[in-house]
Amino acid sequence: MENTALKRYHLANRASRVLLQCLVAAIVLGFGCKSREALPVLEGTASPFQEFGTAKLQFYEGQYKRWVLESDYIKRPMVDSGEVLVSPVKIIIYDTLENAETYILADSGSTDNSMDLFNLWGRVYIQTRDSIVVKTERLWWIKDSRKIESDTYVQIETPRGDILRGRGLDAAEDFTRFTFRADVTGKFPDFRRRIEQQDEEFGIF
Repeated sequence: MENTALKRYHLANRASRVLLQCLVAAIVLGFGCKSREALPVLEGTASPFQEFGTAKLQFYEGQYKRWVLESDYIKRPMVDSGEVLVSPVKIIIYDTLENAETYILADSGSTDNSMDLFNLWGRVYIQTRDSIVVKTERLWWIKDSRKIESDTYVQIETPRGDILRGRGLDAAEDFTRFTFRADVTGKFPDFRRRIEQQDEEFGIF
């Protein structure tokens, strides 16, 4: 009788150990090898920035004023990378004698902190010292190379009433020279008379 009870005790003890081992194995297999998930990133987080209203920024090369930027709103990131947003845009470019030679207006614009390249869009309007008027919806002003480029349709009006249109543009920032890339059309008042008189103004196109 005593031997039977002892056998039952050993069997129950062994069964408990087996059950405990199975439970531990299940925990290890089910949870111990599970890859740790990354913490969720909160949406809407952004780098700190500064906002300016009715700002006027003047930029110099050495002691000479190179250009001036005026705007009603400027948003500038406080880190080295990131876009500076400007709306609206008014840029005045000066020659080496600090005489204003080109005025650029646009609804909006962006650049980086170095301000080497301006991307302008919206109603972009340019007027030079020689009264050349340029209208387009998008262009780039490349400050260091003193160039203006566009990949969309551009219209150029001269003081004599000539109107030229084309798609894509490469020009000097003062528009003393420029070329269209494609789809060029034009309207020239008194065309025959000016050709007969060898009008020098045709030479810039």
